Amino acid sequence: MRRDGRPVPRLHVSSPLAAGTRVPLSDGQRRYLARVMRLGQGDAVRLFNGADGEWLARLGDGSARCDGRLRAQTPGDGPWLLFSPPKRDRLRFLVEKATELGAGRLTPVTLERTEPPAARPDRLAAWALEAAEQCGRLDVPACRGQRTLDEALGDWPRDRVLYLCDASGEGRPLAGPAAGPAAFLVGPEGGFAPAELEGLKARPMVVPVSLGPHVLRVETAAAAALAAWQTLTAVAGVATGRDGAAAP
Repeated sequence: MRRDGRPVPRLHVSSPLAAGTRVPLSDGQRRYLARVMRLGQGDAVRLFNGADGEWLARLGDGSARCDGRLRAQTPGDGPWLLFSPPKRDRLRFLVEKATELGAGRLTPVTLERTEPPAARPDRLAAWALEAAEQCGRLDVPACRGQRTLDEALGDWPRDRVLYLCDASGEGRPLAGPAAGPAAFLVGPEGGFAPAELEGLKARPMVVPVSLGPHVLRVETAAAAALAAWQTLTAVAGVATGRDGAAAP
């Protein structure tokens, strides 16, 4: 906490982090710290890079020096999110909330009823990075370029379950986390085309699920699915205990 009561700002960097390491800051980061946060040499910042945990650092001339590690890096294989992108403001909301809720990868998918324009991966990545800095994540979700459904599923890992967020009423409630890695697929505003639903349900890794009785917008469905998954995963972790044995 800073002297004025505000939290110490967090920055994502690409450099390795270790005790005594001097980490260069970008021009944008330096402007943000000086003009927005009103920080100068000797003031504290928190740094993370997705690999070395979170570090307390002190600002110098164009860089920050790591003093000590605040948090160790934790495994971050959050569920992947595949989605038909909504329009810009709602797309940014989706990316921010998916990042806050622990999504490991974000992939915009073009479906029959997807409306243009396409989602730019560099813009998604910038929104995700900003959200990760704000929410306390130790990593940033990977943001892939927009692709067709066949392209997105063409190299699908055999052990990753794909939960199909199905508004047709045929999906079952999301009841618990899968034994292995997971992903969610959220369709466009007009829903999946019948042929798309039929083809998806024929795939062995697809499990249709329901998110409730109402038809949700894309960004709402994505947030609801990830929030439910986060809760179920946390409950499962408490039930099994840290070592995987049943908790007393």
